[in-house]
Amino acid sequence: MPWLALALLAVIAVLLRQPLIGALLALAEACSFQWGAYRGTLRLTRAIGMLGADELTWRSLRQLQVHAREALGQTARAVEGARRLADEARSVGDWSLANTAINTFINAGLYQEALEVERRWEPQEVDDPEAQGADEEEALARFNLCEALYNLGEWEAARERLRAVEESPAGEPLLRHAILMQRAWIQAHTGKGAEALETLERLNREDIPRVYWSEVAFTRAAALLALGRYDEAGNEVRAGLKLARRVASTRNGLFMLGHIALAAGRLEEAARHFEAGAAHPYQGQGGGALLAWGDCLEKLGRGERAREAWRRVLERDPQSAAAREAASRLGHAGLHTT
Repeated sequence: MPWLALALLAVIAVLLRQPLIGALLALAEACSFQWGAYRGTLRLTRAIGMLGADELTWRSLRQLQVHAREALGQTARAVEGARRLADEARSVGDWSLANTAINTFINAGLYQEALEVERRWEPQEVDDPEAQGADEEEALARFNLCEALYNLGEWEAARERLRAVEESPAGEPLLRHAILMQRAWIQAHTGKGAEALETLERLNREDIPRVYWSEVAFTRAAALLALGRYDEAGNEVRAGLKLARRVASTRNGLFMLGHIALAAGRLEEAARHFEAGAAHPYQGQGGGALLAWGDCLEKLGRGERAREAWRRVLERDPQSAAAREAASRLGHAGLHTT
């Protein structure tokens, strides 16, 4: 009888709905963190939403959507979603949501907003603290705030925060290897290139999501740059660009090539790389490279273009330490970066 067949189909649909949602959610996560197929992530999250996901699943969907939009360079929409995630994270005590918001704010150059997520955090009471174990997501969020600090020019504070995270009970492989990469980055940018290379020797790239493998290469390039090994540094960047899945990674690689050429004294080449990076659709952060571009142009005798580059620092990365330097070069006084 037709009604019996329809009833049977309805029962089957109910029984299969949760397994299907789980499978699609796993696929969406793989699209984001392994394959860099961010448009696929967005399509899958919309499909899952149409199946009637529960509240916990909806939180995961909102996270994936924000992450995908940020990775695609849809910065304004990503930040809008991150603000909602930050509010929700504080209300339910979910550091995973907070971490997504923090990452999005940092990648958009909103370093103070990223730090504010932690400042406004209120500890949540739990019925069984031991069941939670070490909160990996909390440690990861606090780890990511190192980047906010050093973009504000607070390198020593970033180093101290990294040390505190390393001493925390959290021990997930992802976090351990991310700490090594972050430490090497800080070492390279504070004149300790040899130490940075030693640190990277202990890093296993396989324990980091594939979409961030390009950043491992860029970190090695930064260490080689600090040691004046310019050709090797350039080769590392080009290898990283081949691995890039996020639009930010491609832009960062172009800027890194500019830094290397500038340090090597190849000013025309440096200017071309910096200009390519500045013209890239992804325009979050990047103040340090835009500042260096202006310096490069000034050395080439292109004063007006140099001032244009420095003005872009103020427009695109206004909270950064680079913005203070750019304002100084432009003769601005009383710059407020908060």
